[in-house]
Amino acid sequence: MAFRREPRLGFRMRKIVLAILLSVLAQPVLAQQPPEPAAVTQLRRMLGSGVTLAYGAATATDVQGSAALTALVLTKGAETIRIAEARLEGLREDGIARLSLREIQIAGGQVPATLDRLDLEGLTVRRQPGGAPPKPTDVSANLLRMENWRSTGETPVNIGAINVENFGGGRPGSVNVTALEVGVRGAGPVERVAVARIAVSGLDAAEILGAIMEQRPPATLPGRSSLDIESVTVSQGGNVLGRLGAFTMRGEVAPGRPSTGAFTLRGLEVNPAPPHAEWMQRLDYTSLRAEARMEATHDATTGVLDMPVFSIELRDAGELSLAFRLDNVRENMTQQAAQNMRLISARLRYADLSLFRRWVRTAAQRENMPENAFRQRLAQQATAALSGPSLASARDAAQRFLRGDATVLELAANPRAPLSFGLAQRKPQRNLAGWQDMFGLTLTAR
Repeated sequence: MAFRREPRLGFRMRKIVLAILLSVLAQPVLAQQPPEPAAVTQLRRMLGSGVTLAYGAATATDVQGSAALTALVLTKGAETIRIAEARLEGLREDGIARLSLREIQIAGGQVPATLDRLDLEGLTVRRQPGGAPPKPTDVSANLLRMENWRSTGETPVNIGAINVENFGGGRPGSVNVTALEVGVRGAGPVERVAVARIAVSGLDAAEILGAIMEQRPPATLPGRSSLDIESVTVSQGGNVLGRLGAFTMRGEVAPGRPSTGAFTLRGLEVNPAPPHAEWMQRLDYTSLRAEARMEATHDATTGVLDMPVFSIELRDAGELSLAFRLDNVRENMTQQAAQNMRLISARLRYADLSLFRRWVRTAAQRENMPENAFRQRLAQQATAALSGPSLASARDAAQRFLRGDATVLELAANPRAPLSFGLAQRKPQRNLAGWQDMFGLTLTAR
C-alpha cells in the first residue's frame, strides 16, 4: 500500500523552518569580548587598587608580557590619563623592555598636560625591603624619549623634545632637551624663559637626584662630562630683558691624575629692567654685554686646587679677573674640614673700561661738583683709610686709580707660608696693616 505525501504539509514545514531561521538572524548579535591579554592583567596588578584601567581594545602579541591597546584610560582620584595608543613589550614585575605611548592627555591633576609621544626602553626598578619607595639610584633605563610636551597651570611649560639615555646609579648618561619654554606667573619682571637646547652628558643623573633628596654630596664618576646651554631668552611681554648666546662646561675625572674643569659664557646681554634699570640709565648704558670663562684643576692626592683663570668682562664697562691656589682641599668636604683649607696665593684684578669713569661723572653731577674735585675727595678718603708707612705702596696705587691716572687695580695675596682659613678667622687683625702682614697683600695700579 503506497502512502501519498501531502503537499500542504511539506509547504508548512518549510515555512516554519524559515521563520525560525529569520527570527534567529533578527536577534541582536552579542559580540563576545576576547580574553584580556596577560600583560594587561599584570599591568592592572602593578598599578594597584587605587588606579582604574580601561581600554577600547587590547591585543596580545607574540612576545611574552606584551600587548597593544587603544583608547587606554587610567584614572586615579580626580586625575585621568588618556592614551590613544599604547604598546607594552616584555612587561615584568621589576620593569619593562619597551613602552610606547602616543597622543597622551593628562587632566584633573595639578599639571594638566598633553604629550604627542613617549618611548621608554630597558626600565628596571629595584625593590626596596619592606615595600619602601624606590630611590633614584634604584631605577635604571636605557632610553626615555618624550616629544611635544604642553602643560598649563601656574607655570606653563612647553618642550619640543626630551631624550634621556643610560639613566641609573653608576651609569654615565646623557640628557638632551630642545625648544624649552617656561611661563612665569607672578609679581616679578620675567614672564617667559625660552631655551633652544640643554645637553648634559657623562653625569650620573640618578646619583645626583638621590644626593639632592638625601642632602649629601654626590659621588663622582671617572670620565668626561659636559653641559651645553644654547640660546636663552628672558622676556616680559614683547620686551627682551636678557639673552645668552651659549654656556658650556667641561670636566674630567681621571684616576691618578688631577681633575679638570672649565666653563665659558658667551653672548650675555642684559637690557634695562627692574631692579637694575635705574642705575643703567643713570650711567647711560642702553644694554650690557658680557663674556666669562673659568679654568681649574684639583689634585685629590695632594689636595691642591688651582684656578688660574676666572674672568668676567662687561663690554664697555670693566673686566674682573680672579686667580688663586689652595691646598688641603679634599673631596666632599664638611664645613669643619673647610677650615683646614690653606691659601697659597691669590690675585684679584679690575680693569676699568668706562664703568668707574661713568660712576664718577654721574656722582659728581649729582653733588654739583667738578669731576676733578670729586676724584680728589675720593683720593683723600683712601689716604685716610690706608694710613701708615706699611701701606704707602697700596695708598699710592689707590690714589692713582681714583684720580684717573691708572685704569687697572690688582690686589695680590702671597702669605709667607700657606695660610689656613681657620687661623685667619681665629686671629682677626685690628687694622689693615695687620691683614696686609698676615696675607702678604700688595696693591698695584697701572
